[in-house]
Amino acid sequence: MAMRWGYWKRVLAGAIFGLYMAHLLYFLNPQIDMTPWRLVSLTLVYGAICGFLFGSALWLLRFLRVRLFGRALTAAGEPRTHGFGFIVLAAFVSLLVYWIHLHVLRIYLPIGAVRILSMATNVVAGTAFVLFILWLFERTAGKRRSRAITVTGCLFVVVSSFFLYERRDSYRADRQRVVVANVGLVAGERPTIVVAIRNLPYDWIVTLLGEGSLPFFESSRRDGFFTRLDPFPANSPKAIWASMATGKLPYRHGVTGRFSYRTPLNPAPGEQFLLIPGGVGFYAWGLIPPVQRISAPLPAGDAMPLWAMFARLSFRTAVVNWPSAGKLGASFVATDRFFNRQGIAGEVTPASETVAALALDKPIDASLAARFNGTRPYAHRRAIEELRRDLWAGAVCSRTAEDGHYELTVLALDGLAETESALRLSQNTLPEKTTAAGGAVRAYVEQLDRFLQTLVRDFPDRTLVVVSPSGPAPPIIPVTPWAWAKLAVDPDDPGADDGFVVIRGRGVAHRENPQLAVATDIVPTVLFAAGLPLGRDMDGRVLTEAFTESVLRTTGLSMIQTYEARKLVVRRAGG
Repeated sequence: MAMRWGYWKRVLAGAIFGLYMAHLLYFLNPQIDMTPWRLVSLTLVYGAICGFLFGSALWLLRFLRVRLFGRALTAAGEPRTHGFGFIVLAAFVSLLVYWIHLHVLRIYLPIGAVRILSMATNVVAGTAFVLFILWLFERTAGKRRSRAITVTGCLFVVVSSFFLYERRDSYRADRQRVVVANVGLVAGERPTIVVAIRNLPYDWIVTLLGEGSLPFFESSRRDGFFTRLDPFPANSPKAIWASMATGKLPYRHGVTGRFSYRTPLNPAPGEQFLLIPGGVGFYAWGLIPPVQRISAPLPAGDAMPLWAMFARLSFRTAVVNWPSAGKLGASFVATDRFFNRQGIAGEVTPASETVAALALDKPIDASLAARFNGTRPYAHRRAIEELRRDLWAGAVCSRTAEDGHYELTVLALDGLAETESALRLSQNTLPEKTTAAGGAVRAYVEQLDRFLQTLVRDFPDRTLVVVSPSGPAPPIIPVTPWAWAKLAVDPDDPGADDGFVVIRGRGVAHRENPQLAVATDIVPTVLFAAGLPLGRDMDGRVLTEAFTESVLRTTGLSMIQTYEARKLVVRRAGG
């Protein structure tokens, strides 16, 4: 009987850990409505799984301890009770998991969700310390008193579970059936070009400006709007690019990791567990069968990208080389697969524009290619190829802008990041100018600067937004036993550099030391610059400091509930 009681106390410790993890799963996935039935079901499953696994493992350790060292006795010579300490340990381990996620997820979740998670962490902390005090009395207690203290501790856990449930909240986006969008008179009269460049840090730009090699960025710092952009410190840039395209945090668009999960507890579309950023839940502990694993959708996940918002308001848009963009969703699309696969057929919409897009592909001039000499043969070939693709995509972008029929043109340039990878630049530091890698990077950035300067010169009536989400440098991959051992002792933290935002055009103001921007600010700012309403479900803000007083007075800040309603009714001023 004593053995069973000791065993069940260990099972109870694992079940308590599972209970707290079940609550945490909902705190990390606020897009799912936490109903009492769902919470009870998930708690029972997690409690059973964790209780059986951890309880059996701890009882096996107890069995080995007794065989090796014998049973522990109290001062009175009676067998010492064990097991309640594991319940206390489970509570403190749960507190540690909550605390870690509270600090990791501040950039992924809305402020309200972080506040709820913070209060939940305080509840778990209070319960853990109460259990610790009870454990101090339980250590010297007899069997009957020990069981009474264990029951009391479990009651505190049950009470804490009730308070955790009361701390729940739902942050699911409102799915409106009909939304009315009031479009002002200036809408459509301010065509916009958005150029996104991956992995071009702000600090690199500042260094190169000191060398006097970037005329576009020099004039932008002097006359335009130029500020830092704070990137998400994520291991993958996909979440950053999705937030930059939608103006929403990852819990809304769902691009949080490689996979999401759907189970019998959340069968509805749009309610899959996103596991931001993949720390606990099914990814780590696994499983309410049957579990359906879903690849993270791109480029905008479950949310609507910027060009689709323009299209819903009956404006024409062009999308060129955006990562993982589909062939539909805009008036003109040239996918990244079109450029990466030497003009693959079927990746341009409308298909009649394919021949014209292919004609813009030009080889790199020999004198420019010579600037990449000195690098490794593979890096040399890769850099020239990536630069050719970027300049090709830029030429397609310029052609669509010359057409004059597109109110929005979006271009992504990804070649610099690939070139950095080929050059093995594993840290966010600009190589010295005298090195081969430093010369190659400078040659690449100077060509991008020249292209941007051409856009400003050729399209003075357009608002030009240039943004780099920068992003984390990839960690060094160990290839020797010594490198593996060093990585285990001192893990590499690549960090993430600040990106930048540049805005040029009529009505753009120059500010000294402007406020830091974030990736979710890009979409609201572009919508405002175009005279279009903002979605209330967006998480960014308009960079109002980027515009002159006259623009702010003549452009009303209008709002709609969401661009993702089933029906969007457009009303134009004076119409």
